[in-house]
Amino acid sequence: MNNEQFNNLTMNNEQLAISNNQFLSFSLTPEIWAIIPSKQLATIISLDPTTIVPIPDMPAPVVGVFPWQSEVLWLVDLAYLLGFEPLLTPEYHQSKRSVLRVTSLGKTVGLLVHQVGRLIRCKAEQIQLSPTKMITSTPAQYIKGTIRNYQGETLLIVDVEAILQGFE
Repeated sequence: MNNEQFNNLTMNNEQLAISNNQFLSFSLTPEIWAIIPSKQLATIISLDPTTIVPIPDMPAPVVGVFPWQSEVLWLVDLAYLLGFEPLLTPEYHQSKRSVLRVTSLGKTVGLLVHQVGRLIRCKAEQIQLSPTKMITSTPAQYIKGTIRNYQGETLLIVDVEAILQGFE
């Protein structure tokens, strides 16, 4: 087996692993949609931005922390992390925001998103694992690939593990 055959085999196994999962769709901006595996989603939280406690000297996408039940949850502006406009601008600051509380690798973080969509299943033929050329400003290390939904729109597949590893 040569390297190209091995790489194709690896991609096919990863596609199969992804295709057996349900995903939660959400928007990063009104125009850009993404998904995460539903098995990594712990809770969807409606958050009043005034409850966020900013933490100084953190990377710009880390907007702060807020109390969630018996824990302190770190919040990451996912749109800003992926190269888009930040969600907590003055015009957004007065309305409730959606937070995806995600867990993976024994860690938990809150991902601030524009809007929560719905659960979807994807088929292996929808998945493209190659780096996306759809959005050049998106950091590739946080994107696993893309899929096309039934309407033909492209959705980014967000790599939750890479995000959690980046905030150790």
